[in-house]
Formats: sequence, C-alpha cells, structure tokens
Amino acid sequence: MHATLLRNARTPLIQFLGKRSLPSSTHKPGPHPAAPKEIVENFASFSAKSQSSSSSSSSSSFSASSHASAYGTGFLPASKKPYDFENFWEAPSYLWQHTEMTEREIEAVMSGGATDIRTGP
Repeated sequence: MHATLLRNARTPLIQFLGKRSLPSSTHKPGPHPAAPKEIVENFASFSAKSQSSSSSSSSSSFSASSHASAYGTGFLPASKKPYDFENFWEAPSYLWQHTEMTEREIEAVMSGGATDIRTGP
C-alpha cells in the first residue's frame, strides 16, 4: 500500500527555472521601466526624500498648515500638483472627516433604498 502512495505522489505542475536561492544583497531601488519621463528624471530626489521621511517619520512634526504656508495660501504648491500626505491626519480635514448623516439618509439606508430621500415628506 505504501508503494502505491509513493508512486502516485502528487507532483506540482509548475516548473521553476534555476536553483532555489535568495539574493545575497538587496537591489538598488530604481524607477519602473514604464514610469513617465518626469519620474525617471527626478527619481534620485524622490528616493532621498523617501529615505529621509522613513527615518524621521516617528519624530516628524509636519502639519498640513505649515506645509501649505511654505508654498503660500491654499493646498497646491507652485507646480499645481496636489500634496502627498504620509498620514491621513496631515491632510486637510475635509478629506478625511466624515459628514454627519441626517435622519432621512439613515432611514433610506435602513430601508434598503425603498424610500426616496429626494422627494418631500
């Protein structure tokens, strides 16, 4: 009985090439080959910022208002690109605070949408 179990042992259908080995050193980070040209050109500054933010993220005293004041009023820098916030609470509150639901909205959800909240009472 054991001979038939050994003979009919399951063999995986996937075949890997080469030996099983882990790389001895980590690879150097780089932009994706299909990344846009502006990312490829500015990747060195991005990785430097990423390394510095990951090492000082616990002691960071960054706030959205101080970051916005560095670029003037509003939440867009001079390049008109939106900010990337590492933590959600660094973003303006309208992006992460929930709005309160009214009783009408709660009733519409609880009824499964059977009541239309757009019509009057």
